Amino acid sequence: MANLSGGIAGSSEVRCRSLLAAFLLVATAIETGAADLPLYPRLLANRVSIGSGDGTEISGFLYRPQTDDPRPAVLILHGCSGLLTKKSGRLKSRETAWRDIFLAEGYVVLLLDSFTERGHRSICGTSLRERPIEPHRERPHDAYGALHWLQNQPFVDPGKVALGGWSNGAMSMLWTADADAPQRPAGLAHDFRAAFGFYPGCITLKKRRPDYTAAVPTFLQLGADDDWTWPKPCQKFAKRATALGGASITVETYDEAAHSFDHPKSKRRTITVSDGRRVQIGTHTAARNAAIKRIRSYLAEAFED
Repeated sequence: MANLSGGIAGSSEVRCRSLLAAFLLVATAIETGAADLPLYPRLLANRVSIGSGDGTEISGFLYRPQTDDPRPAVLILHGCSGLLTKKSGRLKSRETAWRDIFLAEGYVVLLLDSFTERGHRSICGTSLRERPIEPHRERPHDAYGALHWLQNQPFVDPGKVALGGWSNGAMSMLWTADADAPQRPAGLAHDFRAAFGFYPGCITLKKRRPDYTAAVPTFLQLGADDDWTWPKPCQKFAKRATALGGASITVETYDEAAHSFDHPKSKRRTITVSDGRRVQIGTHTAARNAAIKRIRSYLAEAFED
């Protein structure tokens, strides 16, 4: 596995720099209304500031192989529960697990945080009609802001950036990959090379964009037993969008897998979601292993010259 950049050294000089960075982070948080949201101190070394297309300054957490050669990159969009834990501000385990998988393949990884600088840590408990941050509105702006940032880094191959999302982040990925996405910058030299998503909700997108086509090849991985974001609407959506002549949207559906089936260690359990439904979530080991294998192959093929 490739080593992560930005480890915390033991010298007093580094500790002083970390303390200064922490002070600056708190000052920034006060300005943005996020002062009460903690950040695990070790993440400061990996934190980068990114300008969203809507003018908001958001955070990302950057990890890269130990090489200065331009490498393909993977941009990760978190779900409705956010990127960071509520109490300690640590990266959540699903995102760190995928980060390590992609790093092991030699890819630069950017974990994008769409919530903290907007004053939120999670929006899962908020009614869908009242959510302050939307997959079709702010988050495509965030994705294209992050793409611009990555493409201007000397260690990133600007033509080889993939976009991935989970749940609400996968919905955001689909809106971003829309061939008619209004957030796509004019004159973009290189769009995302490919896109992928895990268990998005496709009902709203299917209704609002009946003529949807994808701008880039897209791969969806779904759980057959997902009763939070049902798989059938996404299967129908992908089939229709591909038939309309855009880039292909392929789908893999895993038997007996529920929402969050790819989590590294999440006990299968029942939770109540914002609309009052009781749904199953949790790890399905066989589906998770198959999904890891499939996404490795998908990205390797997508990044081929």
